[in-house]
Amino acid sequence: MVSKIIIFGAIIALLVGGIGYIYFGVISPSSEKPSIEKPILLEGQDISEEHVSWLANELGAYKIHNSLSGEAAEIEIFVEGTAFTVTNSGNSPSATKGNAANPDIRITADKASFAELINSENINSKIAQLYASGKIGVEILKDEATLALKGYKAVYDQISGNA
Repeated sequence: MVSKIIIFGAIIALLVGGIGYIYFGVISPSSEKPSIEKPILLEGQDISEEHVSWLANELGAYKIHNSLSGEAAEIEIFVEGTAFTVTNSGNSPSATKGNAANPDIRITADKASFAELINSENINSKIAQLYASGKIGVEILKDEATLALKGYKAVYDQISGNA
């Protein structure tokens, strides 16, 4: 009788440990935000990869990661029709000009709204305000399970203030 209780307890402990690992290690990992120097955006200046990388970092893109099957986590950001692809390598988001091969989400903004974000003191509240006013668009391109397994829940929590 005692051995059945010990076995049952061990199974429960393994289940709790597995669920904890999946949630804290995959769905909502806690990783330290890398320090990226804020680039200056002058009036009339073109948006560069440096601006997009900094903004993606501020929005929590350092928390995204490839899926367990190896599918890359990619955010596609359009500013006035110019496409940027954001990926995360070594806990640091990196932007490159061009369309993403298989984006998970797509963010669109005009240059003025992007500049407002860059120059804002509170990125999370500013992006929520711009989204609510329709100046920034967010298109979800993958199912919720895929996004959760790539760490986007942590990004959502960061933006929504639930972190």
